[in-house]
Amino acid sequence: MTNASLFEKMLPNYQSRRHLLQNVHLPARAFGGANFLYMKNHKAACTNVLTLLMTHIHAEIRAEGDVDISMESVHNLDDRYLRAGARSLNPMLVEEALSDPNCFRFTVIRDPYSRTVSAWSDRIKGMAAYRKRINAHIGRPPTHEITLSQFLDIVANDESAKNLDRHWRPQCKEISYGLVAYDMIGQVEHMEVARNDIVNRLFAHSSVELSVVDTRQYLGHQSNSARYKDGLTEQDRKNAERAYEEDLEMYAAVSKCFYHGQSA
Repeated sequence: MTNASLFEKMLPNYQSRRHLLQNVHLPARAFGGANFLYMKNHKAACTNVLTLLMTHIHAEIRAEGDVDISMESVHNLDDRYLRAGARSLNPMLVEEALSDPNCFRFTVIRDPYSRTVSAWSDRIKGMAAYRKRINAHIGRPPTHEITLSQFLDIVANDESAKNLDRHWRPQCKEISYGLVAYDMIGQVEHMEVARNDIVNRLFAHSSVELSVVDTRQYLGHQSNSARYKDGLTEQDRKNAERAYEEDLEMYAAVSKCFYHGQSA
């Protein structure tokens, strides 16, 4: 398989070439550690991972001042730290990272039930713009309320609705599972182990000891997903299983192949 053919085989997993390039994150410059490729996966601790990378690279390149950690800065990356998107990346750079034997390729996934419930809680229930978008897709008034059970029924029976937004698209597509040769697939449910693994693989050479903020507390980046997940009915779970069957299979396989974020 050539590098170009790998990139082309990944493209059908995404809504566009731009979408794929936005998911790939590479270091903006040499920082003293190993080259890496982080594949962003929405609703799977992406803010947490980006904060970790930014904080360590900031220290490595001895950038002036404190690193700015906010929802705006993490999602509009400073080009001193990371490269992502069509303005910073092109297929050739991505292909090099995908095939480089010295590149540490990693991502993080989340229990599919928790991720889907969180997407509904944060986006559909919590944000009018997302609710308006999915209502437009299913032909309902923009302010129409969508319960969790209704949302799960929609994504179970409407493939287009399931792929409408990155926050609830299948994770196996978002990370091109089975195509990218990952060195580590962390799990949100064992996030501290995944964070330690990333630091040990990329920044073990550093003499700087850092206390990196956990954005789940620092930015209030939490939801009530646990409460809603506990209230799923039998039909809700059947709909989730139907919609995200491949994600559930992936999660089970990763749990066997990786020991809480560290390759077995």
